[in-house]
Amino acid sequence: MGSPSRARGTSSQLIEKYKRYVSGSQAFKYFPMIVGKALNARIWDTDGREYIDFLSSAATYNVGHSNREVLEAVKTQLDKFIHYCLYLYHEPVVELAELLAGITPGSFEKKVAFGLSGGDANDAALKAALVYTRRRVIVSFDYSYHGTTALDIAVSGSFSPELRGLMPFRDVYFAEYPDTYRCIGGVEDPEECGELYLSRFEELLKKIGGSNVAAIILEPVQGDGGVLIPPANFIKGVRKMASEHGIVLIDDEVQTGMGRTGRLFAIEHYSVEPDLMVLGKALGGGMPVSAVVGRSDIMDSAPPQSFFATSAAHAASVAAAIAVVKYVTRNNLHERAREMGEYALKRLNELKEKYEVVGDVRGLGLMIGVDIVVDKKSKRPDRAKALKIIWRAWEKGLVMMTYGKYGNVLRIAPPLTIPREDLDKGIDIIEESVKDVLEGKVPDEVVDKMTAWK
Repeated sequence: MGSPSRARGTSSQLIEKYKRYVSGSQAFKYFPMIVGKALNARIWDTDGREYIDFLSSAATYNVGHSNREVLEAVKTQLDKFIHYCLYLYHEPVVELAELLAGITPGSFEKKVAFGLSGGDANDAALKAALVYTRRRVIVSFDYSYHGTTALDIAVSGSFSPELRGLMPFRDVYFAEYPDTYRCIGGVEDPEECGELYLSRFEELLKKIGGSNVAAIILEPVQGDGGVLIPPANFIKGVRKMASEHGIVLIDDEVQTGMGRTGRLFAIEHYSVEPDLMVLGKALGGGMPVSAVVGRSDIMDSAPPQSFFATSAAHAASVAAAIAVVKYVTRNNLHERAREMGEYALKRLNELKEKYEVVGDVRGLGLMIGVDIVVDKKSKRPDRAKALKIIWRAWEKGLVMMTYGKYGNVLRIAPPLTIPREDLDKGIDIIEESVKDVLEGKVPDEVVDKMTAWK
């Protein structure tokens, strides 16, 4: 593995050209690194340097980079036809819809709508709820992230109020999402913390009027908020209130789905059935595909073309998704994620015991967050140190990023197929990087080299 300090030569030229021609609003950029090759849990840049991947392209490659079964499925489909829009039928979409209806929770008749990304799937789910209920109000959560369509931005608490205010949809209310590490009122017991947030949620719903609300959209684990895991009593309480008021409960599993948290879907940790479930990212194994799976009466309430996109249910991407679903279920990747996640949490908690800056370690399966703080007593977030840690880790051959509502959480989400030795080596690099930062070996200026989550 290499120890890069900056992009050089042709890499530097390409990055400069990227900045010249590609909008800066497209994405955060952490490292001056150009991907040249990827296989399972390893990435190589165009200069030949090798890295362990603790990000898996934002929790997309659950089955590993360049999974052989996914590649073969795409190639087989391409030999038949690339795609034909949804004015005509094709076989792969029927097979995938049947598979998803079978594996997702819910003891009711289900139907599926397909898209290209988690964002457009969340958009479709929200539209379905609005049409079905004939109501105008949506309830979401602080620091949530649901995509980048205009409707997604309007309901995503991670965007600034100023940006959300520019969107055409304004009937959105934001509830507080449980944060058991920094619980309101300093409450430390998780169940008591869940009850406290639930009581505030109920107060908000009373203020709005439950009969006015079309949808509650939530992440069963809040990813971009910093791997916030809500107590089960909170999720169960929200489900109960949604049912009492005829509100559509939308479960955004774009980050958490397809085995990431140790279950096929994170909502299963709470024994709750959502009305609609949204899938994306890992569903296609790297190919662009998303899905909304849910109650047939809700999914059929909108007229034809309401969720239409020319390339939605793209035949090659759907073929990839079929391969992913079969690979995950046949190999019990969700169970592997649980086992590997428990091991990773054990090792990372050892770092928590050793270093004052490691304030909290939390996660389900291989969706893990390490909360970097000034000190454990204050729990004050330290975004700069977190950024220095990931920069040093990158220099040592580990790719990960920061996120969270304070931008100070190390995001650990490797492929679910990662070998144990790669997981160990990656955690070793994290510890080495923490030490280097504490010893002043990482200069302050690296923070300004990254366009990072805030």
